[in-house]
Amino acid sequence: MGDLAALQVAAPFVELLVGDGLFARAVKLVAAFVLVYGAGRGVVEPLVVRAVRARNENNPTVVGAVELYLRVGVVAVAFGAALAAAGYTRVLTRSTIAVAIVSLTVGVAGREVLGTLVGGLFLVTDPNFNVGDYVAWGDTEGIVESIGFRVTRVRTVDNEIISVPNTELTTNVITKPYGQNQFRINEEVGVYYEEGLEEAIEILRDEAVTDPAILNDPQPKIRVRSFEGDHIRVQVLFWVSEPTRRTVLDTFSDYARRVQARCEATDITLGATSAVDMGGGLAVERADE
Repeated sequence: MGDLAALQVAAPFVELLVGDGLFARAVKLVAAFVLVYGAGRGVVEPLVVRAVRARNENNPTVVGAVELYLRVGVVAVAFGAALAAAGYTRVLTRSTIAVAIVSLTVGVAGREVLGTLVGGLFLVTDPNFNVGDYVAWGDTEGIVESIGFRVTRVRTVDNEIISVPNTELTTNVITKPYGQNQFRINEEVGVYYEEGLEEAIEILRDEAVTDPAILNDPQPKIRVRSFEGDHIRVQVLFWVSEPTRRTVLDTFSDYARRVQARCEATDITLGATSAVDMGGGLAVERADE
């Protein structure tokens, strides 16, 4: 009789533990979350990160981005699995308030957030877009300092750090002027008609051929482009290996100074291709009243 009474007293607690009570739901929720989260962080994440690191050795931004994406994804999946195990998914899907909140959030912020995240995903997985690259888009250019989910930070030529939304980079044409092994410097100068054209061309060619920073293969090229009003337009083409913005600017600066010194020594005057000499007189007459 005493045992029966004890069982009757304990029955509600047993039902709470093994049945569909609040405590049982809580246990199922926590257990499912811990199980799925542990499997994701302990098994899935290391395998994926190892594979991504092996296939993107030259892209250091990918591994960190993938790790962050995976952590967010594992938490989301674990939370969903916990709700499903505890039997709360039906409550959430039937809740008018929950549906209204989710719809409002997606409608207001979903487009921008998803666009930014997708843009960041494309950037961090692009093997041709890395930290340290010199890029240009629109009227802006600079060195990529970091690539994130939402923004990419770029150091401009004025040594300013700017945060650029990823959507701006993915929706515009990005140029990598120094992305290849060689960079072609293309400049034009004007040689006045009264100057020695052949001698000027010889100076331009000699200074390019003898410069160790300028490649001999492909060979530098000096071409006459057109006849202008007061000068002949001459094009100078040569290539620089392993280019960066600094090496390109320094190479051309040194070349231009040597050419100018040689021309001054031989009394040859080079002019800008857009220069126009204007002459004439101005006469002012006073009208008598």
